[in-house]
Amino acid sequence: MSEHDVVVAGAGHNALLCAAYLARAGLRVLVLERAPTIGGDTATEEVTLPGFRHDLCASAHTIFQSSPIVRNDELR
Repeated sequence: MSEHDVVVAGAGHNALLCAAYLARAGLRVLVLERAPTIGGDTATEEVTLPGFRHDLCASAHTIFQSSPIVRNDELR
C-alpha cells in the first residue's frame, strides 16, 4: 500500500494549488475528488446547448489575477 504525507480532500483550484506546493516541497500528496472532473467551482460544462460551455460557479476573478500568490506561484 502506498504511503502519503498529506491527503488533500477535493480537487478544486485551491486544493490543487495546495497539493502542488506540498508536492514541490517534497511531500507525497494524495488528492481525492468525488466528482468525475477536477476544478471545483472553476469548472465549465455544457449546460444548455452542445458546444456552449458555461462557468458554473466562479466568474471573472480580476482581483485574484493581481494577487501575490498568482504573480509568485513558482509553479510555471
